[in-house]
Amino acid sequence: MEKKKRKIAINDDRCAGCSLCVLSCSLFNVGVFNPKKSFIKLTRDDRTARFEVSIDNGCISCGECIRACAYDVLRWEDENPNN
Repeated sequence: MEKKKRKIAINDDRCAGCSLCVLSCSLFNVGVFNPKKSFIKLTRDDRTARFEVSIDNGCISCGECIRACAYDVLRWEDENPNN
């Protein structure tokens, strides 16, 4: 039986802009609290006052951002749900 691969799914509608995912990513992967070194990016749309979360290609899917998110913006999702 093949192990299912997981990816990180994003639900921007729930994001409060707290940056916990960004900071936990940089701390876990680089050892410092530095948003510029995080694989998670957080941007704010000033017109709507909403936040958008994105994940850079360098992400290793460690899941630290999911554990840090208090708003359930990030979660695990199967890449191939039919397998």
